[in-house]
Amino acid sequence: MLQINKAQTKSWYLTLSEKTTIANPNYLFSITQRQSNKTTNFILTDISAYKERYNKFNVTEGTTFVVDAGEFLYKVYAQTSNSNLNPSLANELVEEGLLKVNEVPGAITTHIPNLTEKIYE
Repeated sequence: MLQINKAQTKSWYLTLSEKTTIANPNYLFSITQRQSNKTTNFILTDISAYKERYNKFNVTEGTTFVVDAGEFLYKVYAQTSNSNLNPSLANELVEEGLLKVNEVPGAITTHIPNLTEKIYE
């Protein structure tokens, strides 16, 4: 399962090369929110030093993609195109799984009421 917090930058480590059959692939990520069924597609650059062992991607929620907090189904496609955002035009599906986007709790607001005590005798 992949995880990220809203407005957070994080590195995702995946093993996509073992299932990829094309040379020098570009990876298309397609994420679909489980409740609304809304899909967001984006391409990430593999920045790993040892691509045959693992694939590393830096992502920032709010920049790389913008979604509401919740659970998503993700699919990763290998493709020769570096601009295609349509999964049906990608070369091959290489991984799928779950992604959780967590809402970051805001600052805690403390309310201190003004109390006036009256004592009656």
